[in-house]
Amino acid sequence: MYNGDYRFKGVYPALVTPFDENGVNEKQYRGLIDYVIKAGATGIVPCGTTGEFTSMKFEEKVEAIRISCEAAKGRVPVLAGTGAAYTGDVIKLTRRASELGAAGALVVSPYFLKPSHKEVFEHFEKVANNSDIPIFIYNIPQVTGVPMHWTLIDGLREIDGIAGMKDSSGDLVNLTTILVRRPETFQVVVGHDEVALPALASGCDGAILASANVFPDRYIKMQTALATGDLREAMIIQRSIQKTVRIFVNNGGGLAIKAALNMIGVPVGMARPPLLIGDSLGFAELDELRACLEDLQLIPRGPVTYKMGNRSIVAENYPKAIGLVPDVISDLTLLHGEALFGANTEVAHVDLVLGIRDGPLKEALVKAGKVMDERHQSNVIKDLELTTVFSPTVTITSESHKKMVYDVAQKAVVDAVKRTITDMIIPEELIPDLVLVVNVFVHPSAANPKRVHINNFIAVRHAIRRAIEGRQSVDEIIARKESARHPFAYNP
Repeated sequence: MYNGDYRFKGVYPALVTPFDENGVNEKQYRGLIDYVIKAGATGIVPCGTTGEFTSMKFEEKVEAIRISCEAAKGRVPVLAGTGAAYTGDVIKLTRRASELGAAGALVVSPYFLKPSHKEVFEHFEKVANNSDIPIFIYNIPQVTGVPMHWTLIDGLREIDGIAGMKDSSGDLVNLTTILVRRPETFQVVVGHDEVALPALASGCDGAILASANVFPDRYIKMQTALATGDLREAMIIQRSIQKTVRIFVNNGGGLAIKAALNMIGVPVGMARPPLLIGDSLGFAELDELRACLEDLQLIPRGPVTYKMGNRSIVAENYPKAIGLVPDVISDLTLLHGEALFGANTEVAHVDLVLGIRDGPLKEALVKAGKVMDERHQSNVIKDLELTTVFSPTVTITSESHKKMVYDVAQKAVVDAVKRTITDMIIPEELIPDLVLVVNVFVHPSAANPKRVHINNFIAVRHAIRRAIEGRQSVDEIIARKESARHPFAYNP
């Protein structure tokens, strides 16, 4: 039986599982483990929710735990995910994890069938009675359908061999009740990334987080700040990652984490079906995740060469998300980019073209400010370094709609263009030679100017990158047609 020596400390990434046609991709998995340990992780968790354990065969789980234990040996402990809907499978996998060298097992409450408290209790009792490594209860009711109330935890923590719990519910009322009632020997860790700060500040012993695949060091710094009483520093850290974390948590579990790791240069492949980029993780969210990683300075920067006739100009510090950015932009005559962002009547749909001043866009400059074919007039935005023509794509229906278009949405375009230049997407030497024409859709019923501004700012930022990087090629559109949700942007 478990002797009580294991103590959780710090932050453990809930590892994604790299797959290939044969199962677990060992080379990529070891690369990921090396990355997170070097980045500050104090332990690792294979075969958790983020690791897509429900999409893995029993033998694949054993293989993932074996690789984890071998790769982490002598460096950090392994808390192996051994959960399953069937109690017998949990006992069997937990034994294998022990044999392979895991320090403990993370066991999710039985899912899908929604067992009663009695059945949940007996499940964990049987698992603990048949294990010689400590068991951590895993509470994540949003996917199991089984909320674990503090009254149930009161009883479970008395079972010999149950050392603690991971709470991923996000329910801080239930969590803080567990924390104030627990004995010192019962360890509690937070598993919901969006509430890491309040959970740690309330007394959690550490964290097991999906986002720690990407930046475990941020959470280590947060814990250090809290330990020294520097709440302000801890708040700054949480706020700096909150938007990125929200994308991770709300868009397909391991799918978004894998996309982020691939973009920053830690290859982990794709999620297994049915998870799909374009659905659980939308294309707009993928681009916004990329922008967030740029803001966190996690995207590597490098040279991109722009060719304009006989001239070649190099952007030395272009944020080169791996797999998205070409080394050479071969023709600046006319580039097209499109993006959709937001929802409801505040949704932004931006369609833009970027090109050299003496090319086809010369005509756009001539016509800017004129009413053409009864369309509402475009205009050249004043006081922007990059010559930008703003054009609404819908008829103005009222004074309030006019204000939403020409004040709010146009300001969003200005802010996005300025930010693009600040982000060093376009070399300064090229700016005098280029023209940008932005067509913006604002729904006549849009009522929330803040959301109109934010959505259009994000959409313009995405669309400019897509234009420069050629990321609306015919091949890409065809490849993505199975995930198409917007007829203008993604259907061939």
